[in-house]
Amino acid sequence: MEDNSRKSKHLPWPLLIVMGIGGTIIASLLTSMVALAVRGNVFVYGVLSIVAIAFAIVIARDDGSDNKDVQSLLVAYPLFIVGFAFGYVAGDHHLTLTLVLQFVAALLSFALSKIHLCRQMLLCYASVVLPLISFSYFDLLRSGRAMKDGNIEMSCFAIIVVYMGIFAATIRDNWFASIGIKDDLKTIRFATAVVSVALLWFIHRDNTAFAIVFAIIGFVIACILLRKYVTGRRLIEGYVLALLCCASTAVYPAMAFPIVGMLLSFLILDYVCLVIFSAAFICGISFFYYDLDMLLINKSYLLMASGALFLLMFYFIKRVTK
Repeated sequence: MEDNSRKSKHLPWPLLIVMGIGGTIIASLLTSMVALAVRGNVFVYGVLSIVAIAFAIVIARDDGSDNKDVQSLLVAYPLFIVGFAFGYVAGDHHLTLTLVLQFVAALLSFALSKIHLCRQMLLCYASVVLPLISFSYFDLLRSGRAMKDGNIEMSCFAIIVVYMGIFAATIRDNWFASIGIKDDLKTIRFATAVVSVALLWFIHRDNTAFAIVFAIIGFVIACILLRKYVTGRRLIEGYVLALLCCASTAVYPAMAFPIVGMLLSFLILDYVCLVIFSAAFICGISFFYYDLDMLLINKSYLLMASGALFLLMFYFIKRVTK
């Protein structure tokens, strides 16, 4: 696990939020002023995009000053926004290619930046752009049919699985130390968790096949966790309860997937992501009543049985870990 004992040198969060809002306002003003002067010249927008991102990287490479957060939010952050925004304008007629270039530019900026706050923002941005590349590839982002198309659904499912694989891989922090991103593991987990939960809502609620896959993955992770704390006959009991708990979520992706995230978060002891996935699970239960094609009474019985199983699992874990 990464070292969390180091005292944070960041400014207080309220001040960071205020400066972030200020940086957004600065970026908006710069974008508006340039747009009024350029007036639709695509070539100029492309050049200005490169220049703005280059200047932002130069500023983000200065990690020796005491006001790194101020530099990030009031100078580098607005320049990155301006640069990426101008990039979209310059490549408006080639959306997929533009998104690919944005993704590559975000990764390069992340690799070249040294200020941690800038790296966090760029990593989150790259995590968001990757699914958009898939959406634009199928030419459905603007058509309003993205929620209904099987290609988008399969693409979202694949990205969720990949992101959860990356999330799980962060438990081996020595793998990331060799490529210099050990300090960014929390950001990686946060970005993959938020994007995965967002992509979940592009999957049809009645897609039982995806729900079963998530339930199987959740069961495997639960077995790994049980083996860390339980042995002997109680381990077999734990396997049975874990199987029943995961099977009870296999009818609904919006419940099965958050269980996977919750188990992974507990395995890595990342409480921020645990809250994110727990909130997604609660939302999944709420939507369950309205989205699934079942009688209300059957849904109630299923939820009651699932709740009883999870309570039984909870008391089992408390008993064996005393």
